[in-house]
Amino acid sequence: MKSKMRILWGFILFFTGVFSFILGGYFLAISLGLGCYLAGIEYINLAKAKGTRPSIRIVKAMIIAFIITASIPGLGIPAFKDFSPLAHFPILLTTGICLSFFRLLFRHENPPATNSDIATTILGFIYLGFLPCHLILLRNLCPHNIVIDPSKPWLDPGVAYLWATMFTIWSTDVFAYYAGKIFGKNLLYPQVSPKKTVEGSIGGLIAAIFFNTLVFYLSDNYIFKCHPFNFQLIQAPFMAIMVSVAAQLGDLCESLLKRDAGVKNSSEIIPGHGGLLDRGDSVLFGGAIAYYWISLLILHNW
Repeated sequence: MKSKMRILWGFILFFTGVFSFILGGYFLAISLGLGCYLAGIEYINLAKAKGTRPSIRIVKAMIIAFIITASIPGLGIPAFKDFSPLAHFPILLTTGICLSFFRLLFRHENPPATNSDIATTILGFIYLGFLPCHLILLRNLCPHNIVIDPSKPWLDPGVAYLWATMFTIWSTDVFAYYAGKIFGKNLLYPQVSPKKTVEGSIGGLIAAIFFNTLVFYLSDNYIFKCHPFNFQLIQAPFMAIMVSVAAQLGDLCESLLKRDAGVKNSSEIIPGHGGLLDRGDSVLFGGAIAYYWISLLILHNW
């Protein structure tokens, strides 16, 4: 029964993600925003399990603020046609950091707030607000010489960028698991994750290179008429290595948070899968790395 529920919810998560990636705009903003909000609650509970007391309101509010800011260019609002989320992120970060200090300074509790309370508050909205909103930036990314057809959102170049990113991350996760199960002998980092192996990590990395290269090739030559990667196939394996490594480190980082809090899963919100943090930890770092790689090194948006 547990296996069937795991498979069912796996399909639900997969198709929800695919639907949101293709349509973008409000659909992606709402689905990702809800996921990050709930993951933020999981993060707060992990912090509380360790004995720290982050500001719940600031973590939640800043997560929403980052998702909204990143989503504005894709919502089709004429007044915000030239809106740049990256230009506004420093303002959000400054606001969030200042509020974290001020709110906890004047929180009337005994004992008063600690350094750990302030640090976990800031980490919370950076980890689950700033980092994941790069997926929205990826979806809205477009070469300067491309005109997007709003009637065919599935052909937007941003969809290709998301496919390249997600296939790299998914293939890393899946093939690392099976390669580790079949060939695994040497533990990768037993102090943090006792089951991950060096062989599994290498298997995930090889799979990521293959699938990212495949997405690059099919996108430019067969699927997207706009040639989103500008036929720079040589970039694919290098991007795959960076994103795959970031994804695996993201997985280990979340394992570190759970081990520090003394829990097995971040929550049980997804039957058979654990929490949203458990399922999305690889995407948090991998998505951000993918955005800057594509934007800076492929599209040359310096």
